Amino acid sequence: MGENNTMEQLLQEFRAGVSNQRDFEQRVIQYLLNNPHRFSLTTLHPEDRIDFIAFYFPRLRRSIEHYHDTGHSFDAYIHRSIQYALRDYKKEEQLNQDDEIQLWHQSKWSDNGETELVLDTEQPYMPPEISMKIRNPRQILLLALKSYRYISPDFSQRIAHALGIDPCKLEQWFHMLKLKRLKIDERINSLQTEIQVCYIKKLRYEGQLTITDLDPIVRIQLEVRAAKNVRRLEKLTERLHKIKKSASNQELAEVLQIPKGTVDATLFVLKQKYKNIQDLYN
Repeated sequence: MGENNTMEQLLQEFRAGVSNQRDFEQRVIQYLLNNPHRFSLTTLHPEDRIDFIAFYFPRLRRSIEHYHDTGHSFDAYIHRSIQYALRDYKKEEQLNQDDEIQLWHQSKWSDNGETELVLDTEQPYMPPEISMKIRNPRQILLLALKSYRYISPDFSQRIAHALGIDPCKLEQWFHMLKLKRLKIDERINSLQTEIQVCYIKKLRYEGQLTITDLDPIVRIQLEVRAAKNVRRLEKLTERLHKIKKSASNQELAEVLQIPKGTVDATLFVLKQKYKNIQDLYN
C-alpha cells in the first residue's frame, strides 16, 4: 500500500481485526497531527490543531461508521469531512471570542464601574492656601511624566497646581509623551485585552470542568482547550511583563528639552533616597 493511502491502510487493518477501535482511532488522530498538509490543517497553529481534533473527534467516529467504499479513498472522505468541521470550528471560535469580549466589557469591573467608584470616593480640591509645599518639584515632575499612562486630566491639574506650573504646559508634555510611545501603548493595551479575555476563558473552563457528569469526550475537549488557554495566558503575560510601561529617561529629556544627564542624576538621587528609607526600616 503506498504512502498516500496510509489512512486507507489503517482502516483496512481495523476492519480486518488487526487493531481494535481504540488503537485505530488513536493512530488516525496521530496521523492527522503528523500530516496536517494532507488535510488542509496547516492554516491552524499547531496548538490549535490539537484543539480542533478534539472538536472533530465525535465527527471522526461518525465518519468511520458511515464510510463505504464508493470509489473515493478513505483519505479523501476524511479530508472532506474535516473541511466541513473546520468551517464550523472557526465559526464557534469566533462566537466564543465575541462573547468573551462582550462579557468583559459588560462586567461590573468595566471602565464605567471603576469611574463611578472613583467619583464616589473622590476628595474635593485642597484650597490653595493649605496646599502641600513640594520640596523637590523637579523630582515630582519627572515621576509624574514617567507615569503618564496613569495620570488623568483632573490629576494632571492637581500636579500642575502643586508644582506651580501652567496646567496647559503639563498637559502638553503628557500629550507629547503619548505621541512618542503611541505604538508601544497600543501594544500594551492589546496585550492587556487579550490577557483579560484569556482569564475569563480560564474561569469559564474551570467552572465547566467541575461538572461531574460531563461526557468523557466533552471533558477531553474542555481539558485540551483549558490547557491551551493557560499556555497562551502565560505567554501573553510574559510578553507584557517585558514591555517597559513608563517613559524612558531619554524620552523625558526630549520632551522637556533638557540634557538626559540631568534626568538621570535627578532620578538617581530619588532612587537613593528611597533605598536609604528602605534600609532604615528593614
